[in-house]
Amino acid sequence: MGKIMRMRNKEMEKRDLKKLCSLVIKWAEGAGTITARHQRKLSSLHISRKVALGVVSEADVASEEYLLKKMRKIYKGDNILAEESSYHSHGGKGANLESFKNSEWCWAVDPLDGTTNFLNGMDYYSIAISLMYFGRPVLGVVYRPSNGDCFYAYEGGGAYFLNMRDKKRPMKLIPRRNTKNIRDTLLVTGFAGEKGQTLLSEFTYFRKLVQSARGVRRLGSAALDLCYVARGTFDGFWESGLGPWDVAAAGIICLEAGVHVADYKGNEFSPFESSIIAARLPLFNSLLKYIRHGRKKRKSVG
Repeated sequence: MGKIMRMRNKEMEKRDLKKLCSLVIKWAEGAGTITARHQRKLSSLHISRKVALGVVSEADVASEEYLLKKMRKIYKGDNILAEESSYHSHGGKGANLESFKNSEWCWAVDPLDGTTNFLNGMDYYSIAISLMYFGRPVLGVVYRPSNGDCFYAYEGGGAYFLNMRDKKRPMKLIPRRNTKNIRDTLLVTGFAGEKGQTLLSEFTYFRKLVQSARGVRRLGSAALDLCYVARGTFDGFWESGLGPWDVAAAGIICLEAGVHVADYKGNEFSPFESSIIAARLPLFNSLLKYIRHGRKKRKSVG
């Protein structure tokens, strides 16, 4: 196993992740220009519905086609796990994620995270792009076209925030502790109702935390939610039923910013797991206790 890991690390070093990050930011900015242009003509957009996955618009498709073209031009041998094309190429049932998890190099792409917001003229949506190495995110970029906010990180290089409009130097997101009690926190979450999963368990967690925290928000873009946890705007995030394209980029941004990320059982972060919790320590431990208590309560009722 050790020999395999050394071989993998040596192979990964062949890619300059810092340089690649700059390129991916340009891709995200280009995709953002496309989505912004489409949002200015919402009344004429074609919209369809994906079974158990919500809505998709022309803007999602156009953004994804742009990004895939950029990736395939330079990295022809890499796998690409993109939300819209993965769904359609597998007969409307979604991709076999296990094969992507075991890929040496795989891009996880959400061309428009927050489509419902986008279609209602809200500015809380994003483009999320991650490069994974044997299922582990090693690079991530999340871009919010409406205001220019851009978050990015690469493995071992730290996490950064910059605004593409003010052209200031990137701000490093410094790892730090969050010693707040739950009652003093502002949390953010999402519900997986449109994804064919029961809402009952999610409402169990939500009801408990909304009664305990200072505030809980549901804004509609998991990628942005996680990035604002990394920046410190929100204290913590939890959600289930997300895809790798939703959390891979923001996940590494959180990790490099010193945010603790795991699944509902407390296991180490993987974008292929069905649940995610993110918060800085020691607050993370308190948030995890609430989720675990909700899970036990749900099982005892069931």
